[in-house]
Amino acid sequence: MENTKEQTGLIALAMKYNKIVLLLISTLVLFGAFALYRMPKQEFPAFTIRQGVVVGVYPGATSAEVEEQLVKPLENFLFTYKEVKKAKTYSQSRDGIVYVFVELNDDVNNKDEVWSKIKHGLSTFKMQLPSGVLALIANDDFGDTSALLIALESDTKTYRQLGDYMEQLEGQLRGIESVSNLRRYGEQKEQLSIYVDKEKVASYGINLYSLYQTLLTKGMIAPSGKIDNDCTSSN
Repeated sequence: MENTKEQTGLIALAMKYNKIVLLLISTLVLFGAFALYRMPKQEFPAFTIRQGVVVGVYPGATSAEVEEQLVKPLENFLFTYKEVKKAKTYSQSRDGIVYVFVELNDDVNNKDEVWSKIKHGLSTFKMQLPSGVLALIANDDFGDTSALLIALESDTKTYRQLGDYMEQLEGQLRGIESVSNLRRYGEQKEQLSIYVDKEKVASYGINLYSLYQTLLTKGMIAPSGKIDNDCTSSN
């Protein structure tokens, strides 16, 4: 009953001072319309991704060795940067490798500048680690998203021709202002197989060993050998 009386009293006051109520409602509507007009509206709003990962490769080391010789010094190094949020930075390690997931502070707006400093510092810091540490790699491109996937295939064109078409397409796509990064996946590299006729090479007075050395300098991959596994057996 008391709640009903209070509601009735509020309604009575609103009806008695209806001009004030109308003024308040009109003011709120005007403020709402103004806020809606000034509200930033973007189809693809810009936002800052403050997460990244640092990968340390230590081949042959056990998880305990990775933890002691790589993880601890690496975390201490990363925490020297005031932009790194210590509470949200953690690591995962196993035999031969460690992943350190790094998050920057919320007040960091230019994350590219911070990660540039971290990457430059990692190249110098690596010299302080054991010689077995193969690489320290920082990746902060978590904000890149694939908006369009284009596939090229042909039953009549060679891999080289498809590569030429891809280069032409990439040149046109780079002219689009909204395109920031282009990556190729599944590209088949052209391969040439060379068979040497020893007698013919000798007839031209070419040293076979020198020929092999020249081909190796051009990127040739020599066969490592051949195995003939005869599984037939007799009782």
